[in-house]
Amino acid sequence: MDSGGSAEPNEGGGTGIEELKAYVKSHPGNRLAWFFLGKAYGRQGMDAKANYCYLKSGSVYEAFENEAHPLTLGSGPLHAMLETWDRDRRRKKGAARIALAILASFMLASAAAAPGVPTQLSQTVSLPEGSKAGEALPAASAASKDGMRRTVVWVDSDQTGTAAAAAIGALESDDALPSSAAFTLSRSGGYYRWQAGAKGVLEASRSDGKGSYAVQTAGIEDCACESGLSEAADRRIREETIFQEQAWSTISGIRQFKRLNGKWPVSAEQLAGDYPHNILPGLPDEAEEHFPEWLRQARQVGAGAPASRGAGGAAQPAAGKASGKEGILQEAMTATLKIVVDPHSRQLALMSGAVVVRAYPVGVGGGKTPRGSFAISEKVRNPNGSSKGPFGSRGMTLSDTRYAIHGTDEPDSIGTDRSLGCIRMTKADLEELYDLVPLGTEVAIGDGKLAFLQQQGEAEREKGRYKVRPSSREENPDKVYDWL
Repeated sequence: MDSGGSAEPNEGGGTGIEELKAYVKSHPGNRLAWFFLGKAYGRQGMDAKANYCYLKSGSVYEAFENEAHPLTLGSGPLHAMLETWDRDRRRKKGAARIALAILASFMLASAAAAPGVPTQLSQTVSLPEGSKAGEALPAASAASKDGMRRTVVWVDSDQTGTAAAAAIGALESDDALPSSAAFTLSRSGGYYRWQAGAKGVLEASRSDGKGSYAVQTAGIEDCACESGLSEAADRRIREETIFQEQAWSTISGIRQFKRLNGKWPVSAEQLAGDYPHNILPGLPDEAEEHFPEWLRQARQVGAGAPASRGAGGAAQPAAGKASGKEGILQEAMTATLKIVVDPHSRQLALMSGAVVVRAYPVGVGGGKTPRGSFAISEKVRNPNGSSKGPFGSRGMTLSDTRYAIHGTDEPDSIGTDRSLGCIRMTKADLEELYDLVPLGTEVAIGDGKLAFLQQQGEAEREKGRYKVRPSSREENPDKVYDWL
């Protein structure tokens, strides 16, 4: 027996994974070990890790599977090959074959690879002449940021084929991009969860020769990175997260300015007027530099169309298909922000398409809270001249009624039915929501099954609070507010 021990993958894939991980760590050049670790991950549904191991296994994959891994192929439409491969791999999942387990046990115990045998962290993909990897798939944004190109693409799942086609398609569409990384988001309740954190799927970078790219799947065991791709990808997604939240707020503000004024703004400054024209309380850091880009995206036909509604006006979960050529997540990046309130579960969600951007517990009035569709008709800072009064530091009136989303001097009422119909929020949550959403934002109130949002913890809500520097005068001393 080899001193590294047997690394037999069992049929359940439980302890076998840990044994195989330990084996490849001590025998990193053993391609056969990498292959069987990939099989073990595949049986557990961990496709990203499985793909990483398959690529590390090199020619062993082809020897056992009687086919080359799609990321090593150099002919045929790339995205079609990869998508077909993804589907086939899902169909083939199931219990491991006994013969395979016996063969793995024998070969891993007796045939460690010779020292110095190279194994690649990535594979080179050469696109055939005339082939376009990104056809009918999400494209990356090519806007500049601090002299660097933004190189993140959003894909709807962790399927390697779609991610590779999208990432390589971004490089094909912009010769100045040195690399791109595909990310997705976790889902629950039929929605994508923004604050749960982005999940890296794949990185693509330019290789030697025109139309040749190095592709790296997620699942690196020894990377001290959250994305599973690289520390550079971690930095990239942190920057993109901040940038995207500013884009959501500003693009939504531009659309609301047009709806309220009948014309498009000509500068970002027009969005931060004084009360009652305070579309936004202030401008995010990137607003002036990227205003032309965000104005163009706001004006796109069909962008920001409202989500489908169920009873009570609450948004329904994503149907699973994008309305156009882009993916659901890519479309959500330029959708109009809206608020959904579920009095039954006492939850408020800030939505952009199928993405839950923020989720907060709220206090409501039970049956006294109205159901239906409203709009934020007024935003006011320190209602009735105080941040410590019964309405807290911020208030947002709903459709010129006595109902509002506001703060409270009774923080223990959050999560209860103690209001007379208004929606109460904690100070920190309300001030963040106030900074994010523009005047005119749609508010849908209904028993829309947002109970899954209750699983979100305080740590997730406090992670990366959105905040802008106020530049508008937003107090209204001439009015006495008597919200319910």
